Amino acid sequence: MKSILVILVCLTSTILIVPEIDIFNHAYTAGRPAYDASFFLRLLGEGKSIVSNLSILQADLYFHGGAGHFHDEHRDGLAIGEREEHLAPVEHRHEKGRSAISPFNVLFRISEETEVTEHVHLHGDQLKEIIPWLYYAAEIDSHNVLAYTLTGFYLSDRLGNPDEGIAFLREGLRNNPDSWEVNAEIGRIYSQHLGNYTAAVRFLSRAWGLLQKVPHDRFQERYVLSFLARSYEALGQGSAALPFYRRINELFPDSGIHEKSGERR
Repeated sequence: MKSILVILVCLTSTILIVPEIDIFNHAYTAGRPAYDASFFLRLLGEGKSIVSNLSILQADLYFHGGAGHFHDEHRDGLAIGEREEHLAPVEHRHEKGRSAISPFNVLFRISEETEVTEHVHLHGDQLKEIIPWLYYAAEIDSHNVLAYTLTGFYLSDRLGNPDEGIAFLREGLRNNPDSWEVNAEIGRIYSQHLGNYTAAVRFLSRAWGLLQKVPHDRFQERYVLSFLARSYEALGQGSAALPFYRRINELFPDSGIHEKSGERR
């Protein structure tokens, strides 16, 4: 009975999203003018986090041509700790069935549409179509950190617009000032895409401090420290980078980082 109720809530919420996303999509393509979703948010109440995550999931499905890989390619919620590996080309699985991208279906293709099967990534103008879903996920729940970090990643890495990615992440930082994830993502973009290593060190240092206050894994720690160390190096401050390389070596003894840290002793 409980499962049936959950399904009904999800379906009802998704149906309600359809006209809202359509409005938001037009707002986005028109330059993102002010959009008032206050009534809809009041209607959702505590369920807004569910709808926000549904929007993210739908964006993921759309990006992968209907074949969701949220727990596969994007495991750990697109964890910052493993993003470096994800940036490299990945050979995706191909299952039997249709090879074409299915029409966009906000009900998660509850029908034969679920049989999509060639894992195809969208590109160019098609890729831009998922951005309103990600913007809307953050609009619905301003404390959904994943909505901000994922949008920042797509804007900077997939669409080649790091400045807009930074701007959106700063909005996320205003709503989530103690989020190490948002701070780290801003720092990464400054370091990797904009070459502003001073700003990168500022945000990554804050991310490092916040990360130590919450449960985390070694991959997340390595991610923050890797970009922090590289940013210090780019500023000509190798001695400042050394402790972070040593820490990475402690976390991953076989990573080869010990060679770098040894060279700086």
